[in-house]
Amino acid sequence: MFFRGMPFMNDEEVYRLHLQLLNVYEKSIRPSGANQRQIDHYKQQLFMYAEDNVQRIFVLNQLLKLHEDSREYLVKDCADRYFSRDHYEDTESSV
Repeated sequence: MFFRGMPFMNDEEVYRLHLQLLNVYEKSIRPSGANQRQIDHYKQQLFMYAEDNVQRIFVLNQLLKLHEDSREYLVKDCADRYFSRDHYEDTESSV
């Protein structure tokens, strides 16, 4: 079955894909204190309370959102530093 040109994925495939993405995020970025507490909470739900793949996918989505929020902050911080450096170099070259 196809959905908008893409093959349909069953719950097990979606679950495995979410786990892979979470694994990549966890290897790349270490979250800060507040986010880490939320991540620990959702991981506990994932491994102790989620009874089927649909519930696990929901919890994994929450975990991925937390990692993406952290990543968004890092990207914004890098962009701000990059553009402030350009502003500093432009000011310095005009002197």
